[in-house]
Amino acid sequence: MRQLSQIPPIEKLLNLPEIEAYFTLLSRTIVAEIVKTQVKEYRNELVQTNQSVDITLLLDKILVKLAYQNKIRIQPIINATGIVVHTNLGRSPLPKAIWQEVGDIVCNYSNLELNLLNGKRGNRMGLLNQVLQAYFGGESSIIVNNNAAALHLILKTFAEGKEVIVSRGEQIQIGGGFRIPDILADSGAILRDVGTTNITTIDDYLNAINDNTAIVLIVHQSNYYIEGFSQHVDIKQLAANLPEHVMLVIDQGSGNHLAAIPSELSVNNYLKIEPDLICFSGDKILGGPQSGIILGKKDKINKLSKHPMMRVLRPGKETYALLEKILIHRLNRDGKADNSVELLINQPLSWHLARAKQLADIAPEKLVLKATKFMVGGGSTPRAQFDTWAISINSNLHTSTLIERLRNNNPPIIGVIQNDQVLLYPVTLSDEELSIVKDYLTILTTEIDF
Repeated sequence: MRQLSQIPPIEKLLNLPEIEAYFTLLSRTIVAEIVKTQVKEYRNELVQTNQSVDITLLLDKILVKLAYQNKIRIQPIINATGIVVHTNLGRSPLPKAIWQEVGDIVCNYSNLELNLLNGKRGNRMGLLNQVLQAYFGGESSIIVNNNAAALHLILKTFAEGKEVIVSRGEQIQIGGGFRIPDILADSGAILRDVGTTNITTIDDYLNAINDNTAIVLIVHQSNYYIEGFSQHVDIKQLAANLPEHVMLVIDQGSGNHLAAIPSELSVNNYLKIEPDLICFSGDKILGGPQSGIILGKKDKINKLSKHPMMRVLRPGKETYALLEKILIHRLNRDGKADNSVELLINQPLSWHLARAKQLADIAPEKLVLKATKFMVGGGSTPRAQFDTWAISINSNLHTSTLIERLRNNNPPIIGVIQNDQVLLYPVTLSDEELSIVKDYLTILTTEIDF
């Protein structure tokens, strides 16, 4: 078809400003590939339909595909969901000041595995072991790349081919299809479930112990709980009655060390029971980088550190540097790395209302104040909810359309739909983000039909 020659060359299309703008976002290589693919598909379409060349239509196809690719690029978003530790949104935000402080360490060579005292090979934990001990307690510690890896390493090291006793009520599944029975099976451990979904007693544990029992595992129930006729064991009493050959391992999960969060035992409280090992996430309540932190008895930690899987599961230099720096600032109580969960829980309700009013005052008849609750999130404690104020957007648009429009902003604003209303929670917004949302709502309330 002669008209196919009217389609501009690839290089000419790539020089168009609206396409070239995507180079810095996606790379010129990926943009060029998308343009080539769209041009090829459009050529085939023209051959099949015998239609005339429409350059505007072709350009629209290319830009739609580029926009789609841009949406799947990792990028900053504004969390207005009222969930402080949001797994889908990167869990806890890292303090910017801390990120800047560790910049010289992670962007240059460092003594990650070099002992500066004698010039020999060093230990990656460095000072971090002492810092974790000062912050949490415990005899010793080790870091892996997430809490699932921490649990897997513990089971692989101490229970391969042996039995691990787990309460039936703690055989949970969390996000991404992660299941406790599956990780036990993958580690080579043998699951021995005891009790029932709602009640497990000390006798259930003790009666299940045999010569092949390696571990009694206490698992954090993550984002669900059992109400009503239920009973949990006194873990201190359980620990006191375990035979010497059986380890007590606690998957605390969230890293909660705050007495302010009810209905969940903190890391510190568990350590008072003196379990053999306890593991939890570094990027949930702790607010650090993604990591799995294992604390416990020195001989057990030493054995974990020497297991071949440790090299597979160990994190990079960024994780060690960030954790060390965050916890040093926390120990100094200088405010540079304050825990966001703790800060928000302790804010007076008047603070929450004042922030929400900043948004509502833009258009009070369209942005309605709503008394509600915010959550810690991150698989910590689903029963812990705290008073706050949110904004309900009063619009004739369907909620799905409105929530999509918010999501299509740059940066995307992620709200929630509750009771057929779109809500924005100022509690999870930084001061800078609150200003961005104010500017966006100022425009939105003048553009859409209410």
